[in-house]
Amino acid sequence: MTETPLMDKYTDDLTAAVALNPDAYRAIARDDEIRQVIYNLNRRSKNNPILIGEAGVGKTAIVEGLARLIVRKKAGRQLNDKRIRVLQIAALGQTDTVSKMLGLIQEFQATKGQNILFIDEVHTIMGVDSTNGAMDLGDVLKPAMARGDIQLIGSTTLDEYDKFIERDPALQRRFQQVLVNEPTRATAIRILRGIKGTYEKYHQVRYSDKAVVGCVDLSIRYIADRYLPDKAIDLLDQAGAIAATHGKDKVGLKEIALVLQEMKGIPVTNVLRNDNVRLRNMRQKLGETVKGQPEAIKAVADAITIAKAGLQAPNKPLSSFLFLGTTGTGKTALSKALAKVMFDDEEAMVRFDMSEFSERSSLDHFQELLTDQIKRQPYCILLFDEIEKACTAVHDRLLQVLDDGELRDKRGRSTNFRNSIIIMTTNLGADLIADKESYEHAIDEASLVDETPRQRIRRRDAFRKQVQMELTNIFRPEFVNRIQHKIVFNMLTRDIIEQIARNDLKVINQRLAEHGFKLEFQQDLIDYLADVGTDVKNGARPLERVIERDVTAPLSMIILQLESTPDNHYHTIQTEVSDHRTQLERQPLQRHLINGRQIVFKQLLDTNSKEGTKVG
Repeated sequence: MTETPLMDKYTDDLTAAVALNPDAYRAIARDDEIRQVIYNLNRRSKNNPILIGEAGVGKTAIVEGLARLIVRKKAGRQLNDKRIRVLQIAALGQTDTVSKMLGLIQEFQATKGQNILFIDEVHTIMGVDSTNGAMDLGDVLKPAMARGDIQLIGSTTLDEYDKFIERDPALQRRFQQVLVNEPTRATAIRILRGIKGTYEKYHQVRYSDKAVVGCVDLSIRYIADRYLPDKAIDLLDQAGAIAATHGKDKVGLKEIALVLQEMKGIPVTNVLRNDNVRLRNMRQKLGETVKGQPEAIKAVADAITIAKAGLQAPNKPLSSFLFLGTTGTGKTALSKALAKVMFDDEEAMVRFDMSEFSERSSLDHFQELLTDQIKRQPYCILLFDEIEKACTAVHDRLLQVLDDGELRDKRGRSTNFRNSIIIMTTNLGADLIADKESYEHAIDEASLVDETPRQRIRRRDAFRKQVQMELTNIFRPEFVNRIQHKIVFNMLTRDIIEQIARNDLKVINQRLAEHGFKLEFQQDLIDYLADVGTDVKNGARPLERVIERDVTAPLSMIILQLESTPDNHYHTIQTEVSDHRTQLERQPLQRHLINGRQIVFKQLLDTNSKEGTKVG
């Protein structure tokens, strides 16, 4: 028998470990990848597979699964008598690493056909012992792999493969790639169901099936910067450890939620609230924020309800929308409101200004930004503002997302968009919309009432055809046709502007409450804001500026001058009643009720103290 002192010292015999406890090394739902590794190992030349995938997707588990097949004599006659040796690079130390590796290679050559070397994080061999231009371990391995003196399985991440292995074409040629993608939700659940017995035995607990499914679903929703199945297994393991520590023998969904609360600070009530509760009264919730767009709200609510009921196409995003309308009509506001309803947070929205990607040269940068964001935050509203300003190449790339619910890069890496809601906004068709609304306001209301249902449908269909033609003047027809819902936003009338003004003042009041203040207002303030802030062509944008200038700025000055105590009570009214609203633009907020006393500030925008004239 050949002596192998270096192999015994610097490598671990994985097959020997598996033989002692085969059930602990099951690789569930990775049969295809294991089969690819076996095929590559059985090649006559270039028989060194390298597993490439994100951290946590199960690369090491594939090698362990192969070792289990070898132990059970089910890996095929060419592999059944081999042993997998795991190199511990750290054990090689910092000195004489090249000479140690050369010695290891000699031992593998002496035992040719008996051992397979496995190097996890194989990119770490690049640069080891390469000071002052000396060889690194990659340089040592290349000729040995080329001669067939050593057979090697490597594993690394996608980024590290690009950064370290691809830069050395000679080393890259020695490897055969095996891509390891993140498992789907269904596959991850299958994996956890398969391994839960091992964790139950270790922690002396029992996991409910809801807990197992919850580990996957909650890790997808709340741990977006890591990958399945590793992040779900972490939840399973941690929940079992906590339960065992406290003497519990059962782990349910609540225990999984408690782990997330500990890890991420997310309240258990938020974690446990299901989509049925979250989406209840969706139309009403959206309508509280977005005014004057009942048709848009209904269309969005209906589409999301269908998607959440599981009746949408399974291989597409949850839903996709194109919001059309003039500026300031609530397209972005509805997107934010939907993020709040769907994901409990307005910031659960990934937003792109598409004017930044108007050149074809920006395509790769766009895809990199897009995929990075979705990997970190797969449950989100994906908003593409002013989609018409992006170049055609970007539209073509998004076509893949709309069609297949995923985006593949040049190396075949796939990013999943099936848990996102895609919203695109555009001002295209604004003139058509304005003309349509002008027409409807110009003709006698009675004539609209007298319209038959058939006439109404014809008029609506004619308008939709006009909009479709306008879109296909800019976008390719296949792109337009892949968008599930095209929603036209109404132009805002004065009464809708009043509703928005009241809603905006309510938001200001919520902010004031955080500082111990309260603002009360009367209808005449709403009238003033609506008069000054109404602009049919620009929607609610002018109103935002008027409120900031005439309400938020003056109140901010007052707050800076007064102590922030819960008893401060501000009542703002207009001091004049006049048919000439222009007279009120200068000082619309002069009189205040502070701590029960009326005080009039002589110059609202130039007040430097709390002094004033007492009235009444």
